[in-house]
Parts: sequence; C-alpha cells; structure tokens
Amino acid sequence: MPLRQDEVDDQRAFDPAELLYRRVSREGLNANGEFLPSELNTISFNEGIDSAPSVLRSLFCEPEDVIAAECANGKDVSNWRVFALVVNDLPSPIVAGDGKSFDVFPLHRPLPMCGAHSVIASCATGDLTRAYAPPPRSVRNALRAKLASLLKPIEIAGQNVAASESIA
Repeated sequence: MPLRQDEVDDQRAFDPAELLYRRVSREGLNANGEFLPSELNTISFNEGIDSAPSVLRSLFCEPEDVIAAECANGKDVSNWRVFALVVNDLPSPIVAGDGKSFDVFPLHRPLPMCGAHSVIASCATGDLTRAYAPPPRSVRNALRAKLASLLKPIEIAGQNVAASESIA
C-alpha cells in the first residue's frame, strides 16, 4: 500500500543515488521487453508544473507502488512494467536549438493517496529559484531520447515477466 501525502516529508531533498520509478504499458515495450523510446511521446511539459513527467521517488515507495491504483489515478495498471533511473543520471543541462539552456531535476509533488509522487521539472539554467519553465520542443525531444537510454526495468514480485518475453 503506497504511503499517503500526510505520511511523507515533502521537504526531504532528493539523494543523488535515489531511484525514480516510472510505469510503462506493455504496448510501450518491444518484443524483448525493452523500453521503446516512442513511449516517451507521452512525456509533456505544459504550462503547469503538474503536467511535467510523473515519477515516484524510491525514498517513499516500493516498485510495486508504481502500479498501485492509488498512484495511477484509480486506473488498473497492474500489468504494466516498472522502470527506474537514478536521480543523478537525469541529463542536465540540455541546450535548446536557440542556445537557451534548461536544467532538469526531480520535484516532489505528493498526491493525497500517493505520497511518493514527483515530477521531472525544468527551469532555465542559472535560475536559482528553480521556477518551473516548460522547455521548448528541442529540449523535450533531447530529454526523451536520453531518458529512453537511462530507464532500466525493475522486476516486480508476482509479475513473472522475463525481459525476453514476447509482448502479444
């Protein structure tokens, strides 16, 4: 059972070695069970911070929590796979086509029933306040490509899904 918002310290800093978990539908995997970069097309950065790519931080959850209904807005994602990356591996800064630079970082945004909920936020490089700034398309595309190579599968007890299992 995932921790609720009132059960976590939302001021706790991210450790560089902390894992960030993200769930992926089976359609987002190739025949070898590997993450498809096209799955990251769902990663968006709209005007509001809550539209940034969501992840769960390992400090406040177990990998199984990523596929719990409480952390999936009530949807059944129990057959989805869980992938992870290390906070310190987030690519930053990323330079846009116009030469502007953006930093990418995790930001804890707990939800009432999912205290581990966080987002991968962005801001203009050098902004000491880290005010959220949606990056331009060239930065989003570069981030998607880098994340695709960084996200690694996490085995969840009871799923029995081998990395080489064919996805039907």
